Amino acid sequence: MLDRPDRPTAIFAASDGMALKTLEVAKGLGLDVPGDLSVAGFDNIPESALAEPGLTTVDQSMYRLGYEAARMLKSLVRGDWDGPGRLVLPTRLVVRGSTAAPGKCP
Repeated sequence: MLDRPDRPTAIFAASDGMALKTLEVAKGLGLDVPGDLSVAGFDNIPESALAEPGLTTVDQSMYRLGYEAARMLKSLVRGDWDGPGRLVLPTRLVVRGSTAAPGKCP
């Protein structure tokens, strides 16, 4: 996808691991991140801050995610689940050097 003439100007990967691999492939193709391609991920794993450039990512609390999953599972096992069928946890955008406005380079 990145070596096509009509390649994207930005990629939002489902995980930081996938986004970090995208950074690696982009570098291998000689693309400038974020000048030619902006890359963002999801998870905010420690490696995202160490990447070059630093990976823009969506941070989610893994502790809170695990806590809520365990709480829900415990209630289901006990048979007293009365909560929502879906739970949305808060996230926050962590902007680092892997993203820029189209046509702009920091």
